[in-house]
Amino acid sequence: MGQSARKTLRTVVGQGIVFALATVLLLLSFIPIFLMLILSLKANVQIYNDFWALPRPLMFQNYRIAVDMLIPNMVNTLIVVPVATFFVVLLASVSGYVFARLEFPGKKGLFLIILALLMIPGVLTLTPLYRLVQDLHIMNTWWALILPWVAGGQVFGILICRTYITGLPAALFESARIDGANELTSFIRIALPLSKPILATLTIMSLIGQYNDFIWPLMAIDSNSRQVITVAIRVFQSATGNVDIGSMVAGFVFATLPLLLLFMAGSRLYIEGVTSGAIKG
Repeated sequence: MGQSARKTLRTVVGQGIVFALATVLLLLSFIPIFLMLILSLKANVQIYNDFWALPRPLMFQNYRIAVDMLIPNMVNTLIVVPVATFFVVLLASVSGYVFARLEFPGKKGLFLIILALLMIPGVLTLTPLYRLVQDLHIMNTWWALILPWVAGGQVFGILICRTYITGLPAALFESARIDGANELTSFIRIALPLSKPILATLTIMSLIGQYNDFIWPLMAIDSNSRQVITVAIRVFQSATGNVDIGSMVAGFVFATLPLLLLFMAGSRLYIEGVTSGAIKG
């Protein structure tokens, strides 16, 4: 066997090993999802008697119970989270454009201060944020969720938007200025259309982060009628306890579906933004 053939064989074997390991890891990562789906279709008797067995019969009524209990909270989530995400993306894109294309005194120092905020753990801000929301008299309202989410999403949003817009060709903006376009026109007509991948990335990340937030909604919202679904599932769990595990897990599946559909719809732009805009210098 020649040297070239041996090299090709080693390459094929190495790629085969990598593919096999990746397949095993992929299957392992899906085990919790498969288990969640199986448990959501089982009655308590089936779960306690044979945890790993397939459901017989299929208990689809678990989903009816879960949806009936959680649909108002899902509606709350699907209203509050998109509104907060819209303002996160809007303000972060404008601020990113300002830091990328405009010159003003203290620009670098202000940007460094914003970056420094990334080093502060979010849990340390819960107490002062709670007191601020109390002083504003917006506790137990959707504003208590929207305003902190919008403010909290600005730091990372400004960073990635500024990085992406900085990488856009400067000649485009210079040509627009020569043609008489002001900064607002350049932002709307040039920066925004060319920044769709990174804006999609920021949108998906903001939606996922706010949708999965548990601690802050638990602190800021007292009424279950205004509560989001992440906390409502905890209430649902404590209300059922060990009485109906299948319905509880069906609630988990129900709460997961919007994020799954979101990522399936925006995965192409999300990956494009991560692999291009996030690494531009």
